[in-house]
Amino acid sequence: MAVFEITFSPTGGTKKVSGIIADVFCKERTYIDLVKRDADFSGISFQEEDYCIVAVPSYGGRVPDIAVSRLRQMKGNKARAILVVVYGNRAYDDTFGELRDVLTEAV
Repeated sequence: MAVFEITFSPTGGTKKVSGIIADVFCKERTYIDLVKRDADFSGISFQEEDYCIVAVPSYGGRVPDIAVSRLRQMKGNKARAILVVVYGNRAYDDTFGELRDVLTEAV
């Protein structure tokens, strides 16, 4: 079993929150930065016994398009996912549902 912290955090706020949550599970984990433009996300594959902490900000009640695109490139292989949505002065609307749907498709 491995723990992965997968975060889209252009300003660092979402990464801070995901780090706090990930620390509850374990101190040693693999960090995947969805902001990296040059990363090959299609080469990332998980095992069924892995845990993925997936954290994104809510932009206008939605998951940022670039985060969706990069998450869809990964192979989930039925790994467990813990969804984290960070939002500011606005309701998160459909962000959780959209993130759940994107991750379910990655199975």
